[in-house]
Amino acid sequence: MMIIYHHRIDLIKALLKEGYEVIVVCPEGEEKDKLMEAGCKVIIQNIKGRTKNPLKEIKIFIELLRICKSIKPDVILTFYTKTNIYGSMAARISGVPYVVNVTGLGSVLAKESFFSNITRKLYKMAICKASMVFFQNSSNQRFFKERKIYEGPFEMLAGSGVNLNQYSLLPYPSTDRIEFLFISRILKEKGIEEYIKAAEIVKEKYPDMIFHVVGPFEDDLVQFIHEAEQNGVIQYHGKIDDITNLIKDVHCTVLPSYYAEGIANVLLESASSGRPVITTDLPGCRETVENGVTGYTVPAKDAETLAHAMIKFIELPLEKKRQLGLAGRKKMEKEFDRDNITRSYLEAVETILSGL
Repeated sequence: MMIIYHHRIDLIKALLKEGYEVIVVCPEGEEKDKLMEAGCKVIIQNIKGRTKNPLKEIKIFIELLRICKSIKPDVILTFYTKTNIYGSMAARISGVPYVVNVTGLGSVLAKESFFSNITRKLYKMAICKASMVFFQNSSNQRFFKERKIYEGPFEMLAGSGVNLNQYSLLPYPSTDRIEFLFISRILKEKGIEEYIKAAEIVKEKYPDMIFHVVGPFEDDLVQFIHEAEQNGVIQYHGKIDDITNLIKDVHCTVLPSYYAEGIANVLLESASSGRPVITTDLPGCRETVENGVTGYTVPAKDAETLAHAMIKFIELPLEKKRQLGLAGRKKMEKEFDRDNITRSYLEAVETILSGL
């Protein structure tokens, strides 16, 4: 639920402002009231992204199909792999135009396995009649084209974009004790193990540096995180909905992800706030950084090189650190303004409705 509110509320408000009725189908969560306060209706459907139980999957699809036929919407907008597949199938069967947003390949599509092959076939069947498919990076678009998952009309979006007002430029901290921040779901593919191993290396040379970790557990890494915290390597904060108060006190955000991102939102939000970022030189991450200008990119799964990048950052003069952050903010203003993403959606919806 929080993801829908956090990443799509600007689109929802824009659609409502244009006079459209908006119905959000999403999992249960504490943001239901905020979505309703914004003016849209909410239907709770508990779709769990990492479950693979066939009976539960079929149940999810049947429920989405029932909702689709009951509401009879003019247009359906889908996000994220599972809802892209089941929501698009439901829309196609119901004869409703639909727009798909490929928010990354994730841990399923990017791998070669029996399950990933099935997922690709389902994806192809689901989105082949889409009115529009939005891709968040060119690597994902090539992946879909080369594997013949989708070859129809598409546009490139700058991820989910970033709300430049919500994540405004923050004063840069002037302390010598540098604080790094990792924000993500706690998954191996997000690079949490590399982050902690790099922190251990850095602390051998600079023991006073602080390494924050924020996010809910989705892999069996509870013991690993707790041991790192007990050993004084990291400070674990759990799940935090509003990260602004934490970002203002840190000097750099680090996301050594190899998850096959669309565009990593935490990097956009941090850069928009004037914080340099260190991330992997992979699709979905590299687009957010200009290496050496707004932060650094490093190879994936390489804790030692990541540690060297952190040490390089620590040893920069304070003013150089601040300049990296300011350059990142300018990059966000130029390339990742969420208003542009919202405008693309409004144009797509208007085009579809004008043809009905």
